[in-house]
Formats: sequence, C-alpha cells, structure tokens
Amino acid sequence: MTNKILLLFLITILFSCTSQKESNYAGKLSGCLNENDIKVLNEATLIFREELAKHYNQKNDNKNFKSYIEDLSAMPPNHDFSPDFYVNEKAVEIIKKLKENRTFQKIWTKYEVNNSEQEITLVSFSDEIEEESEQEELITYVLNPDGDYLKCLNSNYTNETIKEVLNAQTKYGDISPSIIAGAMNSKLKKEDFENDMTKLVVAFALYYNMVNLLIDHPIK
Repeated sequence: MTNKILLLFLITILFSCTSQKESNYAGKLSGCLNENDIKVLNEATLIFREELAKHYNQKNDNKNFKSYIEDLSAMPPNHDFSPDFYVNEKAVEIIKKLKENRTFQKIWTKYEVNNSEQEITLVSFSDEIEEESEQEELITYVLNPDGDYLKCLNSNYTNETIKEVLNAQTKYGDISPSIIAGAMNSKLKKEDFENDMTKLVVAFALYYNMVNLLIDHPIK
C-alpha cells in the first residue's frame, strides 16, 4: 500500500514538472523581464495554443503552430479564422493582464495610419474593419523597438532570420500579418516549434497583434 502511494506521489510530481516545463515559453527571457512578465507571457502563449488546438481539432501543438503561419500567409487566404478566434474571453482578459502588469508597453507601441492615405492588408475579414474605420485613423500596434521584450528576444532567441523579420517593424513600421507569417513560414519547419520560444514569438507577432486590433476596432 505504501509503495502504491509513493508511486502515485512520484507520478503526480513528474506530471507537474512536465506541465511546468511545457508552459515555460518565456523562461529564457527571465534575465531581462521580471517574474510577472514571464508569468503572463506564458499564460498568453498557452491560451493561443489552446485556441489553435480547438481550431485545428488536433493535439499536435507543433503542427498547429506551423499550420497557423501557413494558413495566415496563404495568398489568396485559405483560412477561416472567425473574429471570436481572436476576440474571446480568455484573449481579452490576457490583454487586460498585460496592461495591468505594464508588460504591454514592453512589447508593443502604437502605430497610427490614416486610412485615406494607406491601405493595410490584415486577414480575410480586414475589409470589414476598413469599412468601419474609413474616415478615422486606424490605430494598430507594432513591436516596440525600445521595449524590453524585443531587446530580450534579440539577446536570447537563436533564430536570426526570424529576429530580422521582427526587427523589420522598427524600420518599416506596420507590416501586414500575412507578410510576417509568410516570412516565418519560409524559414520555420514543424520541428522548429520544439523550441518553446518560437511558439511565444508567433503568439505575439501574429495572434495577439490581431487581438489588439479587433479589441480596438470590433467588427459590427
């Protein structure tokens, strides 16, 4: 009986450690982001992972992440991401947490575009956003070139090509998610998502950028 209890205890500990390891997407950024930052980044990436699993109806996380950037970069679009894939209770709540923790400004900065002068291609339902905001400035968010998040990635993420894609925003401003996804898709293989930081990068470069946009400019 004692041996069975001990075995059950060890299995529980092992499962707990494995779960923590799987969820430590931002662990390598702990040298330049604080504990609260790391916690909310991990939680946000986990939420995105869960949304992908529901959307693609499978549990292979690496394949789901790869499928997402493939679908988002396809021209013409061949995906069916509905607005509530992005704007749902958990995603909205995590954006709120990012702002409350002051992690938000470490990641993004505002980029304002006058719709009458420039057209932004976003995803398949972007036309609806543009029609709603035709006479007003479309406020989007880009990675903050002076923020601790991007500085951390530049110091700790090993994929140089993907870092170039992320840093391109500091030179060119807002870049369509489909273009970013296309650049990532050409360089990332399914096995590259064994690196948890790659999942984090995709979550914040693509998914949460759209969450921000749709929160500020909801489709009616």
